[in-house]
Amino acid sequence: MRIITMQGRLMLIASMAILPLAIVCGLALYALAESQRAQDRATTLGVARAVATAVDSEVRLTVAALEALALTEPLGNSSGPGLAQAIRLASAVRRSHPEWLALVLAAPDGRLLFNTEGEGGSLQRVVDQDSLSQVLRTGMPAIGAMVPGPAGRLAFAVRVPVVRDGQTLQVLTAVVQPEAITAVLSRQRVPAGWAVSVFDSRERRVARNIDDARLRGSGPSETLRRLLAEMGTAPEGVGTSTNVDGVRSLTAVARLESASWFVVLGAPADLAESPWRRTYMAYLGGLLVSLAYGALAAWWISRGVTRPMARLRQQADALGRGEPVQIEPSRVPEVDAVADALAAASLQRRRSEAERQQLLEAERAASVTAQAAQQRLARLVSAGAVLAQSLEEDATLRAIGELIVPAVGDLCRIDLLDSHGVLQRKLTHHFDPARTAVIAALVETRAAPADAPGTFPWAVATGRSFLHNIDDEGMPAVLDPQVRDFVQAFGITAGCVVPLIARGRTIGAMAVLQAESGRRITAEDGALINDLAQRAALALDNVRLFAQARAAQKQAEDANQAKDEFLAMLGHELRNPLAPIALALQLVQRRDPQAFVRERQIIERQVRHLSRMVDDLLDVSRIVSGKIALRLETLDLRDVVARALELTLPALQQRGEMPEVKLPADPVPVQGDPLRLAQVVGNLLNNAAKFTDADKLIRLVLTVNMAAPHPQAVLQVIDEGIGIAPELLPRVFERFVQGEQPLQRAAGGLGLGLAIAQSLARLHGGGITVRSEGVGLGSTFELRLPMQLLPARPFDTVPQAVPERRSLTLLVVDDNQDAADSLASWLELEGHRVRVVYSAEAALDALAQQPADGAIVDIGLPGLSGHELAARLRAQAVTARMALIALTGYGREADRNKALAAGFDDHFAKPAQVEILLSRLLALHSERRVPPPT
Repeated sequence: MRIITMQGRLMLIASMAILPLAIVCGLALYALAESQRAQDRATTLGVARAVATAVDSEVRLTVAALEALALTEPLGNSSGPGLAQAIRLASAVRRSHPEWLALVLAAPDGRLLFNTEGEGGSLQRVVDQDSLSQVLRTGMPAIGAMVPGPAGRLAFAVRVPVVRDGQTLQVLTAVVQPEAITAVLSRQRVPAGWAVSVFDSRERRVARNIDDARLRGSGPSETLRRLLAEMGTAPEGVGTSTNVDGVRSLTAVARLESASWFVVLGAPADLAESPWRRTYMAYLGGLLVSLAYGALAAWWISRGVTRPMARLRQQADALGRGEPVQIEPSRVPEVDAVADALAAASLQRRRSEAERQQLLEAERAASVTAQAAQQRLARLVSAGAVLAQSLEEDATLRAIGELIVPAVGDLCRIDLLDSHGVLQRKLTHHFDPARTAVIAALVETRAAPADAPGTFPWAVATGRSFLHNIDDEGMPAVLDPQVRDFVQAFGITAGCVVPLIARGRTIGAMAVLQAESGRRITAEDGALINDLAQRAALALDNVRLFAQARAAQKQAEDANQAKDEFLAMLGHELRNPLAPIALALQLVQRRDPQAFVRERQIIERQVRHLSRMVDDLLDVSRIVSGKIALRLETLDLRDVVARALELTLPALQQRGEMPEVKLPADPVPVQGDPLRLAQVVGNLLNNAAKFTDADKLIRLVLTVNMAAPHPQAVLQVIDEGIGIAPELLPRVFERFVQGEQPLQRAAGGLGLGLAIAQSLARLHGGGITVRSEGVGLGSTFELRLPMQLLPARPFDTVPQAVPERRSLTLLVVDDNQDAADSLASWLELEGHRVRVVYSAEAALDALAQQPADGAIVDIGLPGLSGHELAARLRAQAVTARMALIALTGYGREADRNKALAAGFDDHFAKPAQVEILLSRLLALHSERRVPPPT
């Protein structure tokens, strides 16, 4: 707060007496100045209006002359002889208006019909197309913007329509020089020093009364642009701007009525402001003189007060130094009262000094307490950071010991309860490693009594803390003999034992002991140790929980691995009997197509059903474990639909009629794995065929949704089948979920098809939704996939080379004799020479006697496995180049990769399509017949 002297205050009083009069005079002066400003603005705007009216009159005269000329007969017939007559008449009118550069007649399309001056002979169309379009649009005269002509000379166009029978035939234009507007400005009575400019509709300067030639065609200054923007479409306005000459001006803007032009008039601000500025200066001068006179009078009067005040200051200084205060009377009662108060204060000071000394002592004690609390808080924060760095038990225990020793105690011990509730020694930490080993050995050989205060079992059982110094009264006599021996043996001077409690349960106990340092443990130390124990207990409990979580994770991973191995074995064991059944059916058909047709169809359907269930089990296992890999490419979703229809043809052919398919004419590009997308659509079609009667309709509709935030392909499979109950609808895509079926389960299946389809759709960035009005009302499954901008690649666009058909010498190796014999019989019917063996050892002997062109080998063979057999055959020169195909019940991607790594050329899962398998054998044989390049 600013200090003001006595003289200053008196002068301030005088000033405050003058101030109200000064304020009233200032307000009156301000009102007068505002009135003057308003008058200046009105005067400036009036002059701007007058100039705008004069320019508008000049333009209207030109329009009137053109309209009169446009009414003459030659202008209405401007073709052939009429055109020549119109030119002569226009030339005569042009000569009577020297400010015009030319008269031009233009057709509605902008072509020039004549130009009285013949200027720009190569110019075929009008220059200012905007004003021509305005005349044609409105049928009214128009004033164009100033533009350069063919010769580069600036001019503006005044255009009127030539109207006959209510139709605009041509547009008559007068090309006017900007000097015509300059002449109008020069005739106006504008005060000296005022600048007047005329701007066209494009804000280009047409004329100016000062420095016209230099500034013609330039735009307004930046401040004038802001003023125009603030005016908007208002016909006139006044503001302040800086003109192109850098002069700050009071600016008035007035728009013309006949054109989109406007007049800007600027009056120099210095000329407008000089009268009231002089008035302000006179007022301020008088005010300063009045204030100076008041200050001088106040100084003279204040001398009678300031001198006694100076003596009071001397007395106060003496009081401050502790000296006696000499009282001298003055003729000012107020000053005498202050002197008496100083004398009383001298007495009070002596009393205050004694009280201050007491307060200083209390402050020092509080400071020490606060510093200790701050150090305690810092230790706790550091402990929290250190204990959070690891979830390993040894590292956490080591961190606890380093936090406590030697900063808090000389020795730290921790015991933790195991899963059976028994205390286990976990940590003994002393700053001397040799002493740590000695103490740890002693602790290991002794068992502490459970009911003795100060022992770990006692702290765990009671949940209480034990804090004592050895020199406390009654210590160490109250200690248990074993504890007393330990204290005496290691020179313990103080100790604190606290239970470790985390999340409401006791997990162990911790002890902090003092020995070599001789330190005592205070109540504050006990509070710090308890806080550290809480943090240590939480950290150790986190370690225990982490270990439990890791064990649970390992158990879950082992269970998942066992499940995968079980499913792989299940697939192998189910595929092995399916393979010979499928081959036997094909052999029956090859040998006698008319034999047992009905029975073969039944068996074929059931084999396909079993194969699909095995594939679904393995697919859902791969999807859940995240082991499925997509081979993404850009493709046409219409081709995916065609492939899915082909794959589901056996199920669809059993119905009365095929599904109704509606596809768009244009490609529908999506990014995806073609085989997996075909599996998604095939599962939806199989589901519809399974739950829809043969006489009911199934529809498949593919559309494109471009209204979504990102374009989507939408595929709907609509059926009139049994529908879905409302309570089942939210769970229809869960694994092994099916609606209620009759006891005979004619539909069959494991309830995995829709779950696999949904999972594959989500892996492609899309999803499947379902709608159903209820049981018996059908259902609609909708697949949505994000569209791609790249062109789609259709399926199988590259023709595959057809392998050469020739008779091969083949070896079939399989411990399943039915599967081996049926496959051999099928291959023999195809014209190949086939040998069959049932073990890897027999295969090696057979190939040693007579080599073969290729071999079909099972993986799970007794003795040597199929992988070991392939490795041996590749290592021998005679069999290194023979074609090897693995045919096995193990159908996972990992099984395929393992087979290829062992030396097989390809991998087929049972039951395989033997036509594809044989085609692959022929192709491999053709490739391996060609000798490798040297």
